[in-house]
Amino acid sequence: MITRGRPMNEGKLPRDGGEQGSALIIATLVTVILALLGLSYLMMAQTESTIAENERNAATAMYVAEAGTRLVVNWFNDPTSTGYLVPTVGNVDRTLRVYDHDDNPGTARVQAVAADLTRPIYKDTALTTSPIFDRPFRADHANTLLGVETGADAAFPSAGPDLVVGAAHLQTINNTLFPNFPKADLRARISRIEVYAPPSATIGGVLTRLGIATIKVTAGVFMYPGTVDERQIATRVVKAVVNEIPVPGPVGPLQSCADLSYGGSFEVHWGTGAALAGATLQLSSLNSKLYTSVPYALNDPYTYYTDATPHNLATWAADPAINGTSIEDPWFKFIAGGTLNGSGTTNPQPYPMTYPGGTYPYPGDGSNYHTNLFQNTVINCPSFDYNLWKSIAQGGNRGNYYYTWDHDDYFKQDGNGPSTQFSIATSGKGGIFFFDSRDAQPPRGLYTDSWPTTNLTPNIHITSSDNWDGLQGFAYLNSAMFYTTGSGSIGSTRTIFPPGEPFDASGFVNLQYPGDLSNNYIVRATSAAGASFLDPVTNTRYCVDADTCTTSTFLPSTTGPKRDDIGLPFQATDVLDGVMYTSGAFTSSGNAIYFGSFVTQQGVIDGGGNPTFYFDESLVKGNWPRKGMNMPRVIITSWQTGL
Repeated sequence: MITRGRPMNEGKLPRDGGEQGSALIIATLVTVILALLGLSYLMMAQTESTIAENERNAATAMYVAEAGTRLVVNWFNDPTSTGYLVPTVGNVDRTLRVYDHDDNPGTARVQAVAADLTRPIYKDTALTTSPIFDRPFRADHANTLLGVETGADAAFPSAGPDLVVGAAHLQTINNTLFPNFPKADLRARISRIEVYAPPSATIGGVLTRLGIATIKVTAGVFMYPGTVDERQIATRVVKAVVNEIPVPGPVGPLQSCADLSYGGSFEVHWGTGAALAGATLQLSSLNSKLYTSVPYALNDPYTYYTDATPHNLATWAADPAINGTSIEDPWFKFIAGGTLNGSGTTNPQPYPMTYPGGTYPYPGDGSNYHTNLFQNTVINCPSFDYNLWKSIAQGGNRGNYYYTWDHDDYFKQDGNGPSTQFSIATSGKGGIFFFDSRDAQPPRGLYTDSWPTTNLTPNIHITSSDNWDGLQGFAYLNSAMFYTTGSGSIGSTRTIFPPGEPFDASGFVNLQYPGDLSNNYIVRATSAAGASFLDPVTNTRYCVDADTCTTSTFLPSTTGPKRDDIGLPFQATDVLDGVMYTSGAFTSSGNAIYFGSFVTQQGVIDGGGNPTFYFDESLVKGNWPRKGMNMPRVIITSWQTGL
């Protein structure tokens, strides 16, 4: 008998077929969820990509606007046809500016009109022939930026900038600087350039202009440029305020912020030689070693001689004893904060008109007395801020040069490349030069100290064998000592500008300028001494005692002497045309010629030989750098980016 067995749990097996296929449903749901998650991540990635692209486009527009701003700054620094992409008069709109033409806030403002001398446009050719981006000033409406930003004056809807660069020149700029950038179908370009007045602020109750110009550049990024589908997808505005080169007013050709000791012929011309402390000059040979000048008031180096007679500057020049005679240097004087060693007195003016035991008759003979020497007199030394000038040199603008110390008297430009010496780095060049200290920190210690007590670099020594052609502009040194030996045959031929004729409330001293370095200035109290010089660098004619002075025409005065604000220029070979400052000391045994101002922080040490220092009066008249100087004229003092 066969017995069939029953499997265990047979009764518990599922019998319902309705649950078959549930795994497929679950898998489908998971797939859908993952797909939705993937889509959301894709959307997030696309959004992030769009944000990044927008940021890239915005950054591109900002960098293009900043590049355009730096381009305009370079127009101010080189406004002539040699400048890069400088617009001509026909490339700009100058009709938009509105300003206070009579400097009276109580009267209505006017809009500039070409050839209208009462309300001139900027750089109106009826008043000036200088290029439109030649250095602006703080006075003289035709040469001062007075306009406002587009749309900034709601009370005068037609008000606008002094200068707006035209569309044709903008296209030239964009095609030159940004062709197919960043790519053919996505192009960045400058869309507007405006130049107008700087911002102002009330300082000490006086409204003061904080610069000389504001530059505003608008740039954008455009899709499908040049087609009917072109559209702008990013825009940025950059503004920059520019100001003059901040030279802190040297007042003489050679200034020592400590002692000054000179054993050779002391040749300082056309201004004030100064020592903050004591000075050793060749007082034992006054008439042969130190130059005579016009008479100065008793114990007062800042006032010309006058008394109750009355005797004054004008009557001194008209006296028969003076009129028609020569003066060695009408502008020279020397001031020591301490003692003039060898003067034999503590009197602030050791050689006044009246001497103990003897008197020089008024007004003197112009050669045998020295009322232009002073001692124990308060005098300041110009301060050149280390961090400011270092930042200017590192600013990246054309004509700015920054050098780090490498070894001995060798330096590297921007810390890179081959080592070079000061004479090679500056020879025949123009610009702003900064030679840093050993550790790239503000100078400390004396020139006689050793590292690390001092961080001044080793001495910079220039000899005639270096064939140094000199420099033009501004140089900031942090060397222990700067000195020259046997350097009379070096330098470059440049135009030198003597000072204007001395004057005060009584009148002026009319001079016949020699037109060279002969120190032979003839007093012409009653007769004109007309002459002219055509500068080969700028093609500008300079005249003295003239009725007409243009590039093509010079007519001497027919009505007698006229005071000349600038003396008769001429050309000479010099090693400096500008300002040189050293944190250390200075000495020289050669006979190099310096034009401008040399300032030494730690004194003039045992000077010998016959170097000559001639002062550039434009340093104190507010128009330095002069026209034609191969150096930056303005710097950026503030930026606004990403607007």
